[in-house]
Amino acid sequence: MPPKSQNVDTMRNFNRASVMKLVLEFSGIDRSRLAVETGLTNATMTRIVQELLGSGLVTETTDQKISQGRGRRRTGLQINAKGGYVLGLSILAFNTSVVLADLSGAMIGSVSVEPSDLSDARRTLDEICAAAEKIVDDHGVQRDQILAAGVAIAGFLDVEGKTWLHSPYLRWPPFDVCKSLEGRLNLPITVENVNRCVAVAETRIGCCAGMTDVFLVRAALGLGAASISNGKVLRGHNNTAGQIGHFPEGRDGAMCSCGNSDCITMAASGWAILDQLGLRDAAGGGLYMIEDQGSKLLAVLDQAQTDDRIARVIRQAGVALGRHCVTMLRALDPERVLLTGPLGRSAIYGQAFREELFRNGVYAEIITAHDKSISSPAMAASALSLAENVYSPSFDVQKMLKGKSDDARVSEKTPLIL
Repeated sequence: MPPKSQNVDTMRNFNRASVMKLVLEFSGIDRSRLAVETGLTNATMTRIVQELLGSGLVTETTDQKISQGRGRRRTGLQINAKGGYVLGLSILAFNTSVVLADLSGAMIGSVSVEPSDLSDARRTLDEICAAAEKIVDDHGVQRDQILAAGVAIAGFLDVEGKTWLHSPYLRWPPFDVCKSLEGRLNLPITVENVNRCVAVAETRIGCCAGMTDVFLVRAALGLGAASISNGKVLRGHNNTAGQIGHFPEGRDGAMCSCGNSDCITMAASGWAILDQLGLRDAAGGGLYMIEDQGSKLLAVLDQAQTDDRIARVIRQAGVALGRHCVTMLRALDPERVLLTGPLGRSAIYGQAFREELFRNGVYAEIITAHDKSISSPAMAASALSLAENVYSPSFDVQKMLKGKSDDARVSEKTPLIL
């Protein structure tokens, strides 16, 4: 049985995280409403607010409206956006980047990373982390203000969410990606599959904020999905849920990268489009070939605006994806469906996908990356880090309070310079 002091700390951390989330969602909220919303006593709320103010995570703001009967302006609370920062890293086959974001979730800066040898995991991590350190320096942020980092990967982790198991394209060996990045950046690290990462970000700060039932499809060269049901990410028994690209198509076609010839990847993805147009390079499987094929897909999507044949092939792929998603969506009954990735940004593909779902009786609201801006993988990773590492019971506010106290003592001992 855990000691009583440990239980108290756990509850205090939980209450503090609840308060921070409310302050983020309702900027300017006052202490009285916070107490009502959380069910905490005024004394407990006072203690939590003092901690958050002392750590620099929140600041006070004065409402210009005069409170009834007192003639005094009401003092509320808001997140201090510059009270801390997080990093978002994306590690994808041909979209590797770093984002620096503040505590409100706003992007401060971003940089693309072009690894010198993406097949070398150690070197790639070194280069990504070097880019992360540089973006922090370039924006004049103190290193101790970086609170955590989130990582979106094109692959799957073990059940504990630490060890990289496999990726469709990055042929890296299994290794503890969390520990590897923590050692390089000296930060708390949260790693997640890219599709789940984007889905989580959209339900917290994006176009699905506040929704609890969302289904996301990321359509690029391959296909991947993520589902949030009743506010929970569906992970599966082995933490590998979402591999919809390898659902059986029902008839033989071109050979998929997995070795089968009836995967819906070869009917509905970027690979399928390139194959139909005679542009798919089926030889080899290296990363350089993947990058080349990704560039070809982007060029084809651009040409579709003026080429009816290409537009027809893209439309057929969108219809195929919609047809194969019908059963899943009827079973999951999401409030909203998101279509992202390069194909999600295609008006032709997205419209075909939407029409096929409607034609088969799926009436959830469907939003594509062409309709609205959907979080980039790196930006989604920064949002994930805020949710899991900052607006979370695991966040160490006492460490920040100690840091502020130490800074104050150093300042007191520093002689005045005239």
